[in-house]
Amino acid sequence: MADRSHVDAPNWLGLQITHAGWEVRLALELEATGWAHLHFLSETAGVHERWRVRSLDRWDALLDQAVARASRIRLIHAQLVAHACTTGWLDWIHGELLLLPTSLIRVRSGLMVSVANSLGSNPTAPQPAHTIAYDPAAILAGHRTNKIIPFDGIERARLHGGITTSGMTVSMVDGTRHKLLWLTSEPTRRLLTDRLLPILGDRLTR
Repeated sequence: MADRSHVDAPNWLGLQITHAGWEVRLALELEATGWAHLHFLSETAGVHERWRVRSLDRWDALLDQAVARASRIRLIHAQLVAHACTTGWLDWIHGELLLLPTSLIRVRSGLMVSVANSLGSNPTAPQPAHTIAYDPAAILAGHRTNKIIPFDGIERARLHGGITTSGMTVSMVDGTRHKLLWLTSEPTRRLLTDRLLPILGDRLTR
């Protein structure tokens, strides 16, 4: 059973939930302005999320979702290697490509982000690593184009470069195939080569 404690103030509600089987502590704050703050915390790191809450029913739903997520979440370091990653030529919605210690994940961003990426410029220098609340089940359930590619499941991979678009095709040991595309201006290809070459050796084609 999860342990709960709360603090009430005239314009603020605080709640902390812990469980012996969780890898994180969950802290929630609700402001009178209607903003809720979720904090997933470990001994060494934390991830903060901000949500708009317009009713008590929405607060109850957010609380239930946060507790369910806290039971699955691990806080791990991730490096953003591509802002404008798609899963093929027919996929027009960009997503973020993140390099984790043991896997590669692609998370769909949405239409407005895709438009902004197309109109603006993306970073050409590597981004620093940061802590994320890693929830594989939520990633895969979020959209059919979201991907989790564990390094120990890769049979063969090929990186290729182009004038405007570069990419990678991956064959998994279970027969699954993945395709990822990104803007050549991003440092993705070099970062993935540095990470995957020691793991895959001659199973990585460049």
